[in-house]
Parts: sequence; structure tokens; C-alpha cells
Amino acid sequence: VDRNRHLRAARGNDGVMLSFVRRTRVDGDSWEALDVPLGEAQERYEIDILDGASVKRTLSSDVSPVLYPNAAELADLGTPQSELSIRVFQMSAVVGRGHAAFANLNP
Repeated sequence: VDRNRHLRAARGNDGVMLSFVRRTRVDGDSWEALDVPLGEAQERYEIDILDGASVKRTLSSDVSPVLYPNAAELADLGTPQSELSIRVFQMSAVVGRGHAAFANLNP
């Protein structure tokens, strides 16, 4: 199963919008629901912006999508990138960061 197919990037005037689909740890087998149950006390994400194996920046958010601002991209990577490597973690009070979704995206 490709767990990373739900990661997307789209470049806009203010930067790159990074979007992803929430995972669940509880009751995630239904094919009928539009959104899987959260299964956590709160919805929270950490998004690592990577340069090779190095984490250049970690964005935090309670929602998807998340803006990676132009100024941050320039500070982190020097120029606008044709490909961004990201890891998205859905945060959990029990397991912390848990398993990441990873993708190389073309904004």
C-alpha cells in the first residue's frame, strides 16, 4: 500500500502549499466515510522539509494544507526548488511522531 499517495505540493504566490490526508489509529477500515476518525485528543502535524537527510525546517500545524513560505524556502534551500522532499508526521499523545509519510514532490 502506498501510504504517501496523499501528499501534495502546489506552488502559489506566497510559497508552497503542502497538503496531506489524515490517518487514523482507530476504526479506519470503513470505505464509506469521507474522513477517517481522528482517534486522538487533538489533530496536529509536524512537517519536515529535507535537504538530503538533513532537516532544514519543521513546520507545525493543526490542519492541512500548510504553507511553506517563499522566504523560508529561500532561507532553507537557497532557491525555489523544482522538487521538495518532505516527511509528514501525525502527532499522537501516546506515540509522539509515529510513522512518517515521505515524498519527493514537484510543486
